[in-house]
Order: sequence, then C-alpha cells, then structure tokens
Amino acid sequence: MIGAGYVGLVTAVGLVELGHSVHLVEIREDRLALLRRGVPPIHEIGLADALGEAVASGRLSVSTEPRRDVDIALVCVGTPIGPDGRSDLSQLRSALSALDPVLDDHTPLVIRSTLPPGSTRLVVEWSGVPTSRVFTNPEFLRQGTALADFRSPTRIILGRFPDADPDCQERVEALFSDIDAPRLVVDVAAAELIKNGSNAFLALKLSFTNEIASLAEEYGADVDEVLAGMALDPRIGSQYMRPSFGFGGSCLPKELQALAAAGTARGLDMHVTIAAADANGAQQERFADRIAALLGGLEGRTVALLGLAFKAGTDDVRDSPALGVARQLLAGGAVVRGHDPAAGRNARQALPGLSITATPVEAALGADAIVIATEWPEYVNLDWAAMRAAAAHPLLIDGRRLLDPDAMAALGYQYEAVGTRRLDAAAEEHPPGIITKPA
Repeated sequence: MIGAGYVGLVTAVGLVELGHSVHLVEIREDRLALLRRGVPPIHEIGLADALGEAVASGRLSVSTEPRRDVDIALVCVGTPIGPDGRSDLSQLRSALSALDPVLDDHTPLVIRSTLPPGSTRLVVEWSGVPTSRVFTNPEFLRQGTALADFRSPTRIILGRFPDADPDCQERVEALFSDIDAPRLVVDVAAAELIKNGSNAFLALKLSFTNEIASLAEEYGADVDEVLAGMALDPRIGSQYMRPSFGFGGSCLPKELQALAAAGTARGLDMHVTIAAADANGAQQERFADRIAALLGGLEGRTVALLGLAFKAGTDDVRDSPALGVARQLLAGGAVVRGHDPAAGRNARQALPGLSITATPVEAALGADAIVIATEWPEYVNLDWAAMRAAAAHPLLIDGRRLLDPDAMAALGYQYEAVGTRRLDAAAEEHPPGIITKPA
C-alpha cells in the first residue's frame, strides 16, 4: 500500500484488523520514524491504539520502498486540487512509477485515492497495467470517525473495466469479505462519479442548510426549529442539516471543484455545483462580517478563536472554515488567538499570523470576543465562568451552535449564534417583500 495519510493509514490498520498482512510505503522520513514506533502522524480517534496493535502483531511493516512479494497493490495517495482548479495527480503518477518494478503479471492494482471523472484510464496509461487488472475502490471515510467508518462502512464500491480478470477481481473483493456492508461492483467511470457525486451532494446539502440559517437570522427565526420541521420530510431527512458558517476539509470542497472541472471539460455548465462552492465561501465572509459588526470594527480588537481544524476529531486544517474566517479577521486588523485540541501545530504552519495558545482560557484572556469555530465536544464542557472572567468583554459568538443560549446568558454573556438573531422592530413590522397599503 502506497500512501500513509488519512486514507492510507486508516485503511492499512483496518486491513490488518481483518487478518491481512500490509506493507505500507511512506517516503517522508519524519512520518516513517513515527509509524515504525506505532505512533500515528495524524490525529484520528482510535488510530493510536489500533496502529500500535497492528505494528506489535508483526502484520504491518513500513518502509520507503514497495515490496515485490504482494498479492495486491493499493494506492492511497492524495489528489489535491491544483492552482488551475483541477485535481493534481502528480502523487498518483509517482506512486505508479514506484510500483512499476515490483508488479508482476498477476497482481491486481487497486486505486483507493479519490479520482476525478475519467482518470482511471490515466492509471492504465501511466502504469502499463492492463485494464483487466486495474480496479478502483473509493473510500467513504469521514475524518474524525475514519476507523469506525472502515469497520462499518455504509457501502463498498468496486470499480472495474469490462474485461476484468475474474481471479484478480475475486482477490480484491476478498479484502473486505469479513465486513458486513452493501456491495456494488460497477464500471470504473461509475465508481468515480459515485465518489465525487456523493461528496458534492453532501456539500450541496450543507450549503443549502447554511443559507437557510442566514434567512433565519434575517427573519428572526431559530434555525433549529426550521430544520427540525424540514427534516420530518423523509425525502429530506436530518443528516448533514447542522448549520454553521461553512464546510471544509480535503473532500467536499475538492469534489465540487473536480465535478465542475469535469463538466467544463465536456462543455457542461455545472451551475448547481459551482453555486454550492460559491455559497460556502460566502458563508465564511458573512460570518467574519458579522463578527466585525458585533465588535464595531476589527482594528485593534482581540478575538479568541476556539477550534482551528475543519471539523472536530481531526487535526486537518485543509480548507478549514475557521482559518478562512481567521484570515479575514487578521486582514481587518484584529489580533486573533486560536486554540484547538489537536490542530494547533498545523494551523500555525498554515497561517503564521495566527497566535496559538495552549488552553482556551489563554486565548480568551483580554479578548473582545470569543468565537467557537469548530464543534469540539471539549468546548461544551469548558469552565465558561472562568472564560467569562478572562475575557475583556462578554461577547460569545457560536459558529457551530454548540452551547446552550440560556446557560450562557445566565453567566453574563452576550450570546450570538449562527442561525439565530432578533430583528429590530421596524424590520418585524415591515418585512422585505411585503407591500403595505396606506391607511
């Protein structure tokens, strides 16, 4: 298996738990040293214990070079979005080059990396492996719950070409034979679109939910009540209906861009997909503007930003909405002190102008506003009385609707949350779009 990132490392540990022996290839020396000691270089719930057990069992080995005596070769490298908005497949091409000397004429090649539409044929071209032995196995692992998702997946998708070798396909399917989950064997093009389409659809749902939250703010409604009523419709449901000020990470924003680029390449205007990406960026700008308005301007203000990872349970800050807002606050002249249970080091590297504190109270010391930017459960259980005492002003802005408004008000906070705002009397009397007749 080539690639020991969020997908590769979780997959490797999961396969060991299923009884397989895995040789993991990692070219970064700093990560390699950690892996050999059974220490994960990334934060993922349950991964440290599982990796330690996998290494101790002797069924997980790690090096910088692939082995020759393997039954299956898997590629789990990153395919990030490049400056031109298209997927950067350079890591994939390098991985295939590294595998070239060790693949024999009977080894199936399985791509678990996320591929944009039409890319599996490039794998055949770059690797020289015939279509009969090339397969795709897109993953559906959520960061923060990735190990649990591997053990109990929502589905297992296998993409294959029409001339797939039956023996190779059987070996690939046997990798997951002990997992109870729906299985679907499809053409490689369908597998690509299943992965990209699933993430893009979730992004659409999140973008729409966040726009409903904005409407709730403007019209004086509580978005939780609105969404609860919507979710009762079985066609809609409640999954991915939690409002915030935007989504991030390595998957959803990338899949929107990948689908948009794939459509453009075939002359299609992907209106809905592009709109979801634009809406996500606009939500972050709106949230930063709201913070600025509540502070009466950003110049010289100090903001405590709680949460820097794109979501709870991970140290990943790629496309993090929290950092997107932090950039805007810094650009407006604010001092931003950030805290995160896991992502502080990565956030400091991604945004050097951000001050990182060891504790939430340190971030709040003398702050003009405290902002919750990531839904870490640790923040629910903070000593909010101590946080109030540390802050210069009692403004608490909850970007994740994490806290109880009444409890915060009882502690003396001015509590503001995404999806909730009181209208002024004039706006309530004459809502926009309603024509009133003269007396």
